[in-house]
Amino acid sequence: MSVATPAISIIVPTRNRPALLQRALASIAAQQMADFEVHVVDDGSDAEHRGAYAGLAEFDDARFQLHLIGSAGQRGSGPSYTRNFGLARSRAGIVAFLDDDDVWLAPDHLRNMLAAFQAEPPADAYISNQQAVLASGEVASRAWLPGLRAQSGPGPTAVGLAQLTQAGGFAHLNIYALRKSIALASGGFWERTGYEEDRDFYWRTIDRCRTVVFNPAVIGQHNIPDRNRQQNASTSHSQVERWLLSALVSQHIASEVASPAISRMTRHYEGDILRHLSRHFIAQGKSRTALPFARAALAARFSWKWLLYLLYIATLSLKHASGPK
Repeated sequence: MSVATPAISIIVPTRNRPALLQRALASIAAQQMADFEVHVVDDGSDAEHRGAYAGLAEFDDARFQLHLIGSAGQRGSGPSYTRNFGLARSRAGIVAFLDDDDVWLAPDHLRNMLAAFQAEPPADAYISNQQAVLASGEVASRAWLPGLRAQSGPGPTAVGLAQLTQAGGFAHLNIYALRKSIALASGGFWERTGYEEDRDFYWRTIDRCRTVVFNPAVIGQHNIPDRNRQQNASTSHSQVERWLLSALVSQHIASEVASPAISRMTRHYEGDILRHLSRHFIAQGKSRTALPFARAALAARFSWKWLLYLLYIATLSLKHASGPK
């Protein structure tokens, strides 16, 4: 007896967070549209947490599948590998994502998503909206892409690259869905990085889409990690490491996409990151370290003001040629 192919596959990466995962899965189970499958990919949780995962009630539902990567307690393979693992096992033509510490709030989210992919013209990608909440419970943001929301109507609307590149950010994976064929054609998630892999994936896949639909309705909640208590891919790096990785991701996007608008946007963003690095090292009195970042920032995003600042840094570097590197 063959098993029917689901309409939507949902990928949920996790590690050592069964209590949070249970909330995420419950928010999926509450969806009005039931034609989905869920691939929960456990990236090396320790034995105690793996036992807790296996005991979650959601896994009594055949739509929810638990995949274990590696042995218990081993070093994680990273979010890119984990999501690619789930992507390879997804059977639906549409793929959606949910982080294990976040939730979907709107029970009609999947139903509206599927309608966009079945409309005429059919969507290649679907973006919705979410609120961001601090560990204290305070709502930090009630709209994830305020620039895009301001340009769209009250309901699902097709949006173009010009709108997407001026939206003030990118769609968090919780609110992003796309055709599996596009995800695979783009090469999936870039496994060279475990930081901003979502931004990299988003822009490389958007680049391949003909029709993108944006629904401004707030359908989910992103829980911002408490940096004082929790370690994840975003909080485990120093600020300098985050800037360096962010610049690398920008370069990767620009090298992969065909769209001049996306390439230009990511190069400009890279320039801003390199400026942060340059100013950081100047503040530490390391002008010789700051200089190459300042030069690269000018190449990524030219401005006369930054050219003058670059000349200032170059002068400092010459003055302190024997100083700390």
